[in-house]
Amino acid sequence: MADDYESALEEKPLEFLTSIANSGGSCDGQAIVPDGDHYRAWCSCGEWAIEAPSQEAGLHLARVHTGSVPA
Repeated sequence: MADDYESALEEKPLEFLTSIANSGGSCDGQAIVPDGDHYRAWCSCGEWAIEAPSQEAGLHLARVHTGSVPA
């Protein structure tokens, strides 16, 4: 493995969040967080934000948004 290899999994949490914040409109990170009786979900692209009834539903919708699963 090359010495210049970088992985997001090896970054410190703050470095990872900073890289997502500076992604410039790409879908590098999604968040699903509890908010009362539902979950709020959004993407680092800035073009997707939803409310979901459960964490599982939010995760599924995030995957649909990024194209990793069919709608």
